[in-house]
Amino acid sequence: MRRPLLLLVLTCVASLAAPAASPAHPERPTVFPAYKVVGPPKYRTTGTALVVCQRDSGARLKRIYKGRGAKTRRELRRRLKLLKKCRFREIQPAVNAARSGYRILIMPGVYTEPASRTTPFVQPGDASKCGEDFAVTEGFDNTAPPPAGPSSADPPVRPNRNHHIKCPNSRNLIAIIGDERLEEDAAAPSDPVCRRLCNLQIEGYGKTAKDVLITSDRRKTDVIRADRTNGIYLRRFTIENGAFNGIDIVETDGFTVKEIEARFNQNYGILSFTATNGLYDRIDGHHNGDSGVYPGSGMKGCALENHDLYGTCEKLGCQRWTTEIRNSRSHDNVLGYSGTAGNSTYVHDNEFDNNSAGLTTDSFASGHPGMPQECFKWERNKIHSNNNNLFSAENQQKCAAGGTTFDQRPQDLVCPQFQVPVGTGVLVAGGNRNLLRENWIYDNWRWGVAQLGVPAAVRGDDDPAHQTDTSNGNRYVDNRMGVRPDGTRDPNGVDFWWDEQGVGNCWQGNMGAGGAATTSDPILVPGCAKPSNSAASNPLKLGRQVPCTAWDPKRNPRPVGCDWFDVGPEPQ
Repeated sequence: MRRPLLLLVLTCVASLAAPAASPAHPERPTVFPAYKVVGPPKYRTTGTALVVCQRDSGARLKRIYKGRGAKTRRELRRRLKLLKKCRFREIQPAVNAARSGYRILIMPGVYTEPASRTTPFVQPGDASKCGEDFAVTEGFDNTAPPPAGPSSADPPVRPNRNHHIKCPNSRNLIAIIGDERLEEDAAAPSDPVCRRLCNLQIEGYGKTAKDVLITSDRRKTDVIRADRTNGIYLRRFTIENGAFNGIDIVETDGFTVKEIEARFNQNYGILSFTATNGLYDRIDGHHNGDSGVYPGSGMKGCALENHDLYGTCEKLGCQRWTTEIRNSRSHDNVLGYSGTAGNSTYVHDNEFDNNSAGLTTDSFASGHPGMPQECFKWERNKIHSNNNNLFSAENQQKCAAGGTTFDQRPQDLVCPQFQVPVGTGVLVAGGNRNLLRENWIYDNWRWGVAQLGVPAAVRGDDDPAHQTDTSNGNRYVDNRMGVRPDGTRDPNGVDFWWDEQGVGNCWQGNMGAGGAATTSDPILVPGCAKPSNSAASNPLKLGRQVPCTAWDPKRNPRPVGCDWFDVGPEPQ
């Protein structure tokens, strides 16, 4: 009976998940850039500099560098001298004036980009040069009237590349467009090539990220969009109030985002999509409706040697990391980290805390190149206290009150944009050949780590041979579970939860407080000397997750039978 019941559950999952099986964010069809860059770009002190400032930048500099030390006074003099070269009051005009290899230096101040804000938010069918430049929205009725007002969701309408070229500030507060060739067929994009604004460096010229604030109107989809901008380097500023993303990096080979605070965005703090050779360093992502950081649709590291950007790493193994996240903290979001098709990510020495869930990677949403997800290495992270129930009835009522659009809500109100099991440290929802090693995972009241298979039908692949192609070859090794780094016991609800599907999965060397055994469901999990060997999941376990796929923030915020949004008491 196990096989027929499993097929029934898979059918239910696929049908219930259909509304969510569209791409997880409003992006046009994209492809991976040709791999040419050796690695993420490094910080430069050379190159033509364009200075952007506000009228109070000088006063702010004097406050920031207030002190009697010789080094402090010298730095203040240097920056005041540079301030005299300021020619721009807004960042977008400086971007427009820049060329490849330039540096844009932003003096302390608050940047609202008035000219960009007044650029009309163009909808499909508008009588304008870019009103028809929209990509096909897979999974949605594109003939339906667009939502009232400039909303980036419900349904997600995807401007194609021509739209961003012709009307760069229609949906972007700051647009950095590296390739201005118009597409003849928006559904079949050309190979990504950076032709202008390559190796551009934009940095805040204060002491910390808080000294330069770039704030949007909560109507523009992206605060900063970097599109085919190979070698982009963004550093030391705070970015907020994107109607979808704070920073959105698309089809880019080589990027660094460093010392950036990304907050109060409707979905993602910092997102990279079909971008490779990337580095997230010293990021503070918080109060975002999806995740603080999102390295999605990552290039698979094995492809760099195999020259097959869309192939599988199964035969070659995980040979190289194409995106790195380090020294960062992501907190008070729905998710600290998410990444559909987040392949070949090296995530280390970070802290993910006080989110609804800490980290997820998945093969869930359609429209993401690089499926199924493969090959992360996550190690030496602190993943704890992810019990912030932003799906509570009270919070979701607040999200529905006072208008339904993002710009009508209080800035610090975080409204969930994607469903997660609250109280979870790590969720691998359909991933392969991943390594979770030497992390501190504690005080997550549901699951410390959970793994479940996701049928390919959920992402629009109905091939019968692919329905169990995820949750294979994952290893959970030498993690410290239910204990803080100082040795204090702080248990998870269950350390390891597994739906029992997959070939080659194993758990080894994981320990609780004082060297105690970890807890798991099932009670016994396979070790790495004899890993798992079952293509079928436990249908009862999978069946309990099915109702949660029907979640919708407006139409069905509390699906019947879903227990993801009810967190039990703190484990003792």
